[in-house]
Amino acid sequence: MPAIREQIQLGLDFGREEPIAVLRQRLLAAYGPQRDTRRHTPPEQFVKALISSETYDSASEKAFQALCEHFRPLDRLGQSDPREVLQQLATVTHPEKKASQLVASVDRIVEQRGRFDLDHLAALSVEAAMELLQRYDGIGPKCAAAVLNFSTLRRRVFVVDRHIRRFAERFGLLPDNASFTMAHRIMLRLMPASWDADDLYELHWLIKRFGQEVCTSQRPLCPRCGLADLCRHGTALASKIPRP
Repeated sequence: MPAIREQIQLGLDFGREEPIAVLRQRLLAAYGPQRDTRRHTPPEQFVKALISSETYDSASEKAFQALCEHFRPLDRLGQSDPREVLQQLATVTHPEKKASQLVASVDRIVEQRGRFDLDHLAALSVEAAMELLQRYDGIGPKCAAAVLNFSTLRRRVFVVDRHIRRFAERFGLLPDNASFTMAHRIMLRLMPASWDADDLYELHWLIKRFGQEVCTSQRPLCPRCGLADLCRHGTALASKIPRP
Protein backbone atom coordinates (compact mmCIF):
# COMPACT_ATOMS: atom_id res chain seq x y z
CA MET A 1 0.00 0.00 0.00
CA PRO A 2 1.52 3.36 -0.98
CA ALA A 3 2.53 5.83 1.71
CA ILE A 4 0.04 8.59 2.49
CA ARG A 5 2.06 11.13 0.50
CA GLU A 6 2.11 8.90 -2.58
CA GLN A 7 -1.57 8.07 -2.23
CA ILE A 8 -2.57 11.71 -2.18
CA GLN A 9 -0.30 12.73 -5.03
CA LEU A 10 -1.50 10.17 -7.57
CA GLY A 11 -0.82 12.35 -10.59
CA LEU A 12 -3.46 14.89 -9.68
CA ASP A 13 -2.64 18.45 -10.63
CA PHE A 14 -4.20 21.71 -9.60
CA GLY A 15 -5.08 22.94 -13.10
CA ARG A 16 -7.98 25.36 -13.12
CA GLU A 17 -10.05 23.52 -10.57
CA GLU A 18 -11.21 25.18 -7.38
CA PRO A 19 -8.83 24.49 -4.46
CA ILE A 20 -11.49 22.71 -2.42
CA ALA A 21 -12.23 20.40 -5.36
CA VAL A 22 -8.55 19.51 -5.72
CA LEU A 23 -8.29 18.81 -2.00
CA ARG A 24 -11.28 16.50 -2.15
CA GLN A 25 -9.91 14.73 -5.22
CA ARG A 26 -6.60 14.02 -3.57
CA LEU A 27 -8.15 12.90 -0.31
CA LEU A 28 -10.45 10.56 -2.21
CA ALA A 29 -7.38 9.06 -3.87
CA ALA A 30 -5.94 8.37 -0.43
CA TYR A 31 -8.98 7.26 1.55
CA GLY A 32 -11.65 6.32 -0.95
CA PRO A 33 -15.35 7.26 -0.86
CA GLN A 34 -16.83 8.13 2.54
CA ARG A 35 -20.49 7.28 2.09
CA ASP A 36 -22.75 6.37 4.97
CA THR A 37 -24.31 2.97 5.58
CA ARG A 38 -26.99 4.28 7.94
CA ARG A 39 -28.26 7.72 8.88
CA HIS A 40 -29.67 8.58 12.28
CA THR A 41 -33.06 10.24 12.57
CA PRO A 42 -32.92 14.00 13.33
CA PRO A 43 -33.72 13.49 17.05
CA GLU A 44 -31.06 10.77 17.33
CA GLN A 45 -28.51 12.99 15.60
CA PHE A 46 -29.48 15.91 17.85
CA VAL A 47 -28.64 13.82 20.92
CA LYS A 48 -25.45 12.43 19.39
CA ALA A 49 -24.21 15.84 18.28
CA LEU A 50 -24.88 17.47 21.64
CA ILE A 51 -22.92 14.89 23.64
CA SER A 52 -20.07 14.59 21.11
CA SER A 53 -18.41 17.98 21.48
CA GLU A 54 -14.76 17.81 22.61
CA THR A 55 -15.06 14.03 22.85
CA TYR A 56 -13.50 11.18 20.86
CA ASP A 57 -15.93 9.57 18.43
CA SER A 58 -15.61 6.14 20.06
CA ALA A 59 -16.40 7.59 23.50
CA SER A 60 -19.40 9.61 22.33
CA GLU A 61 -20.74 6.62 20.38
CA LYS A 62 -20.61 4.49 23.51
CA ALA A 63 -22.52 7.12 25.47
CA PHE A 64 -25.04 7.56 22.66
CA GLN A 65 -25.78 3.84 22.57
CA ALA A 66 -26.18 3.84 26.35
CA LEU A 67 -28.71 6.70 26.14
CA CYS A 68 -30.67 4.98 23.38
CA GLU A 69 -30.88 1.76 25.38
CA HIS A 70 -31.84 3.47 28.65
CA PHE A 71 -34.22 6.11 27.28
CA ARG A 72 -36.50 4.60 24.70
CA PRO A 73 -38.22 6.47 23.19
CA LEU A 74 -35.82 9.39 23.38
CA ASP A 75 -38.74 11.67 24.26
CA ARG A 76 -38.24 10.40 27.83
CA LEU A 77 -35.05 12.44 28.08
CA GLY A 78 -37.09 15.63 28.45
CA GLN A 79 -38.79 14.48 31.65
CA SER A 80 -35.77 12.74 33.15
CA ASP A 81 -33.67 13.72 36.13
CA PRO A 82 -30.32 15.03 34.78
CA ARG A 83 -28.61 12.77 37.32
CA GLU A 84 -30.14 9.74 35.59
CA VAL A 85 -28.91 11.01 32.22
CA LEU A 86 -25.50 11.69 33.72
CA GLN A 87 -25.09 8.00 34.53
CA GLN A 88 -25.08 7.23 30.79
CA LEU A 89 -22.51 9.91 29.92
CA ALA A 90 -19.49 8.62 31.79
CA THR A 91 -17.36 8.42 28.63
CA VAL A 92 -17.85 12.01 27.38
CA THR A 93 -16.31 15.31 28.43
CA HIS A 94 -18.32 17.73 30.63
CA PRO A 95 -20.98 15.09 31.38
CA GLU A 96 -22.84 17.13 34.02
CA LYS A 97 -23.23 20.10 31.69
CA LYS A 98 -24.31 17.95 28.76
CA ALA A 99 -26.82 16.02 30.86
CA SER A 100 -28.52 19.27 31.92
CA GLN A 101 -28.45 20.66 28.37
CA LEU A 102 -29.90 17.48 26.93
CA VAL A 103 -32.80 17.34 29.35
CA ALA A 104 -33.60 21.05 28.90
CA SER A 105 -33.43 20.96 25.09
CA VAL A 106 -35.46 17.79 24.61
CA ASP A 107 -38.05 19.02 27.10
CA ARG A 108 -38.37 22.28 25.16
CA ILE A 109 -38.76 20.51 21.82
CA VAL A 110 -41.42 18.18 23.22
CA GLU A 111 -43.25 21.17 24.70
CA GLN A 112 -43.17 22.95 21.32
CA ARG A 113 -43.83 19.99 19.04
CA GLY A 114 -45.79 17.56 21.21
CA ARG A 115 -43.00 14.99 20.88
CA PHE A 116 -39.26 14.83 20.24
CA ASP A 117 -39.60 15.49 16.52
CA LEU A 118 -37.52 17.61 14.15
CA ASP A 119 -39.04 16.67 10.79
CA HIS A 120 -40.30 20.23 10.33
CA LEU A 121 -36.70 21.31 9.66
CA ALA A 122 -36.97 19.74 6.19
CA ALA A 123 -39.38 22.49 5.12
CA LEU A 124 -37.15 25.34 6.29
CA SER A 125 -34.23 26.91 4.49
CA VAL A 126 -30.83 25.77 5.74
CA GLU A 127 -30.25 29.21 7.26
CA ALA A 128 -33.58 29.17 9.12
CA ALA A 129 -33.05 25.60 10.32
CA MET A 130 -29.54 26.42 11.57
CA GLU A 131 -30.85 29.45 13.44
CA LEU A 132 -33.73 27.52 14.99
CA LEU A 133 -31.54 24.65 16.20
CA GLN A 134 -29.09 27.01 17.87
CA ARG A 135 -31.85 28.32 20.12
CA TYR A 136 -31.63 25.06 22.07
CA ASP A 137 -29.30 24.69 25.00
CA GLY A 138 -26.02 23.03 24.04
CA ILE A 139 -26.46 23.41 20.28
CA GLY A 140 -23.94 25.58 18.43
CA PRO A 141 -23.23 25.84 14.68
CA LYS A 142 -21.32 22.56 14.53
CA CYS A 143 -24.08 20.57 16.25
CA ALA A 144 -26.80 22.29 14.23
CA ALA A 145 -25.03 21.51 10.96
CA ALA A 146 -24.55 17.89 12.03
CA VAL A 147 -28.27 17.49 12.71
CA LEU A 148 -29.06 18.82 9.25
CA ASN A 149 -26.36 17.09 7.19
CA PHE A 150 -25.57 13.84 9.02
CA SER A 151 -29.16 12.79 9.73
CA THR A 152 -31.81 11.48 7.37
CA LEU A 153 -32.62 15.13 6.59
CA ARG A 154 -29.50 15.21 4.35
CA ARG A 155 -29.46 19.01 4.08
CA ARG A 156 -26.76 20.82 2.10
CA VAL A 157 -24.66 22.26 4.91
CA PHE A 158 -21.02 21.60 5.78
CA VAL A 159 -20.09 20.48 9.28
CA VAL A 160 -16.99 22.23 10.65
CA ASP A 161 -15.42 20.66 13.73
CA ARG A 162 -12.02 21.41 15.26
CA HIS A 163 -10.21 19.15 12.76
CA ILE A 164 -11.82 20.84 9.75
CA ARG A 165 -11.22 24.32 11.14
CA ARG A 166 -7.55 23.59 11.83
CA PHE A 167 -7.10 22.11 8.35
CA ALA A 168 -8.90 25.02 6.67
CA GLU A 169 -6.85 27.64 8.52
CA ARG A 170 -3.57 25.95 7.61
CA PHE A 171 -4.62 25.73 3.97
CA GLY A 172 -5.66 29.37 3.86
CA LEU A 173 -9.34 28.59 3.37
CA LEU A 174 -10.23 30.34 6.63
CA PRO A 175 -8.69 33.30 8.47
CA ASP A 176 -6.80 32.37 11.61
CA ASN A 177 -8.94 31.99 14.74
CA ALA A 178 -12.19 32.07 12.79
CA SER A 179 -15.27 31.46 14.90
CA PHE A 180 -17.26 28.32 14.15
CA THR A 181 -20.13 30.49 12.90
CA MET A 182 -17.83 32.27 10.46
CA ALA A 183 -16.13 29.01 9.50
CA HIS A 184 -19.41 27.34 8.55
CA ARG A 185 -20.47 30.27 6.37
CA ILE A 186 -17.12 30.61 4.59
CA MET A 187 -16.60 26.90 4.01
CA LEU A 188 -20.07 26.45 2.55
CA ARG A 189 -19.45 29.32 0.12
CA LEU A 190 -16.28 27.56 -1.07
CA MET A 191 -18.16 24.43 -2.11
CA PRO A 192 -18.94 24.04 -5.82
CA ALA A 193 -22.63 24.55 -6.51
CA SER A 194 -22.79 21.12 -8.14
CA TRP A 195 -21.94 19.36 -4.86
CA ASP A 196 -24.93 17.98 -3.00
CA ALA A 197 -25.39 17.18 0.69
CA ASP A 198 -23.76 13.77 0.37
CA ASP A 199 -20.68 15.34 -1.24
CA LEU A 200 -20.36 17.71 1.73
CA TYR A 201 -20.83 14.79 4.11
CA GLU A 202 -18.04 12.93 2.36
CA LEU A 203 -15.67 15.90 2.40
CA HIS A 204 -16.19 16.34 6.13
CA TRP A 205 -15.10 12.78 6.87
CA LEU A 206 -12.22 12.91 4.41
CA ILE A 207 -10.78 16.03 6.02
CA LYS A 208 -11.48 14.79 9.54
CA ARG A 209 -9.57 11.57 8.94
CA PHE A 210 -6.70 13.49 7.38
CA GLY A 211 -6.72 15.88 10.35
CA GLN A 212 -6.56 12.99 12.80
CA GLU A 213 -3.82 11.08 10.97
CA VAL A 214 -1.62 13.69 9.23
CA CYS A 215 -2.64 17.31 9.84
CA THR A 216 -2.73 16.86 13.60
CA SER A 217 -2.98 19.62 16.16
CA GLN A 218 0.35 19.41 17.96
CA ARG A 219 2.72 17.63 15.60
CA PRO A 220 1.48 17.70 11.99
CA LEU A 221 3.26 15.23 9.75
CA CYS A 222 4.17 17.77 7.09
CA PRO A 223 6.97 15.66 5.51
CA ARG A 224 4.38 12.91 4.87
CA CYS A 225 1.71 15.28 3.58
CA GLY A 226 0.67 14.87 -0.02
CA LEU A 227 -1.17 18.19 0.13
CA ALA A 228 1.80 20.29 1.19
CA ASP A 229 2.00 22.06 -2.18
CA LEU A 230 -1.50 23.46 -1.55
CA CYS A 231 -0.95 24.27 2.12
CA ARG A 232 0.06 27.69 3.41
CA HIS A 233 1.47 26.14 6.58
CA GLY A 234 3.36 23.40 4.72
CA THR A 235 4.76 25.82 2.14
CA ALA A 236 6.05 28.11 4.89
CA LEU A 237 7.77 25.20 6.62
CA ALA A 238 9.32 23.96 3.39
CA SER A 239 10.81 27.39 2.68
CA LYS A 240 12.74 27.20 5.96
CA ILE A 241 14.41 23.88 5.16
CA PRO A 242 17.99 24.46 3.94
CA ARG A 243 18.63 23.30 0.41
CA PRO A 244 21.67 21.07 -0.21
